[in-house]
Amino acid sequence: MNRYIISLLSCILLFSSGLTELLYNPDDNVYQLDFATFETRLGEPTAGKLVKFFNGFCKESQDFMPAFRKLSRNLYKWRRILKVHVFDCSKDENNEICRSFRIRRTPTLRYFPMAYQRNPDDLGTEITSRNVKEIESELGLLLGKMKYFKMFTKEDNITDIFRDNAHVKYVAMVFQMCLSNFLPHFETGNSMEERFASIDDCNEANPVVSSIGRNTLLELLPYNEVVIRVFDDHEVYSKFGISPVPNLIVLLNRSIKPLFLTPEIDNSKAYAGAIRQFLVFADHKPHKPLPKTLPTNINEALRYEILEHHKHRRSHRVYRADLERAINQILKVELRRTSNFIGIKLSVLNNFLRLIYYLSPLKPEAKEKLYSLYSKTKIKTRLTGVSLEELVFKALRNYPFDGNHYIGCIASQPFLRGFSCSLWTLFHYLTVESNFKSGAVVQVFNAYVKFFMDCKDCVDKLKEFKKLRPLRNVRSHDQEVLWLWKLHNFINKQLAGDSTEDPQFPKIQFPSEKDCPNCRDNQSEWRTEEVLKYLKNIYSLKNLSWFGMASAKAYT
Repeated sequence: MNRYIISLLSCILLFSSGLTELLYNPDDNVYQLDFATFETRLGEPTAGKLVKFFNGFCKESQDFMPAFRKLSRNLYKWRRILKVHVFDCSKDENNEICRSFRIRRTPTLRYFPMAYQRNPDDLGTEITSRNVKEIESELGLLLGKMKYFKMFTKEDNITDIFRDNAHVKYVAMVFQMCLSNFLPHFETGNSMEERFASIDDCNEANPVVSSIGRNTLLELLPYNEVVIRVFDDHEVYSKFGISPVPNLIVLLNRSIKPLFLTPEIDNSKAYAGAIRQFLVFADHKPHKPLPKTLPTNINEALRYEILEHHKHRRSHRVYRADLERAINQILKVELRRTSNFIGIKLSVLNNFLRLIYYLSPLKPEAKEKLYSLYSKTKIKTRLTGVSLEELVFKALRNYPFDGNHYIGCIASQPFLRGFSCSLWTLFHYLTVESNFKSGAVVQVFNAYVKFFMDCKDCVDKLKEFKKLRPLRNVRSHDQEVLWLWKLHNFINKQLAGDSTEDPQFPKIQFPSEKDCPNCRDNQSEWRTEEVLKYLKNIYSLKNLSWFGMASAKAYT
């Protein structure tokens, strides 16, 4: 089967899978914001917003995804007054917003009221619970502050409600009052806030203890034809010529003719049930339910996110995650394949560990562990692959690398790119960041390929290149950076169109004209001074992208 057919089948499989490759699915009542839409959506004037700040590469975010999916689907019934959003803090372009909203860890849940405007003293209300019912209950309390829940007074006019809401056919009037005034009407046990309401809550600042009206309103939001109005003043009854009685719902049509409904018991479930029963009898239906969706396959979804990221990025980037993957793979997989480290092989191993200890972008905790490993190997006169594996395990035990996915080195098909790409990326980065003697990094690279790579063709191609550009001629850091770049392009030229080439990421002479317009002259010859500036910029520590890292460092 040729490469074209394989690519075509991959595309068919991708598109036939629908939205299952997304981390968050609109069919689950979740909408993703980005840096361009964040402020506008938060300022939306007719609804509150629940925003989950997340990092899809972070285990805590991944662990919370099933519960959040259940929550968002439950909240679909409130969508008229509550929108559910997610915001990806792992993306470089979103880092500043997550930083300015003081997101210290992911996932973080924040509630924002309608018409929210950013204020340093008001960055939303954080919801710390991870229990779906508790989150719903807390949201119910927060939504209760909206205009929809404002008490109906004897001065208000039902006619105004019908005038301002053309789709409304009925207004349901629900009486709720202070516990001390009317004990039988106090609702108990239907939600978290109802269970903990008490007589101590009944005062001038908060005269209403019963939550029946608010929760009935929330339950009936899926019906456009009815609105709920809550009142706590007996005199409102006189507007409709009714005597105050418990357990009574007054339903008014556009002619302001009352219909009386009597729930069986005093809780919002019974109240909503009575009104819903009437609406069904009158042939009114709620909003269509959400379609069924499949649970998210996190690894497939992250892969899709990474490929989409590449599709839309404007220029080439270098990713910390690729450097971490390379170091992790070398230490835990590649080096242990060598049966014995003795003499020059042991020296190369020690020199490599020394390089990544001093120059790698790993966290201080990881560097301490690398130094511990280096300290143990440099005093050895001989090591087996098994004993090195044991030393690596002891040194890095319980240390989770934050880069667990290839980002810049992702492949569109299995067995392509990945580690080989990340190895090149790591050594390009080391040449740019090196403060060692000129040529030290490329000497280690040369020895690594010669002694530790199980690839005779790689060794032969390196020998061929060194005949053209001997390592002894590398006498400055700039020459070192350029030597590795020339070698990489030399190899790319020979492998272009080979079976090892990824069709989505072809082996070009880099940098491309798009990424570095000044790197070539009018005759398409390299301008090495411009190439050097480009390489020093993209492979520098300060320019590394945090996308793909299971870490909050980018936004904290």
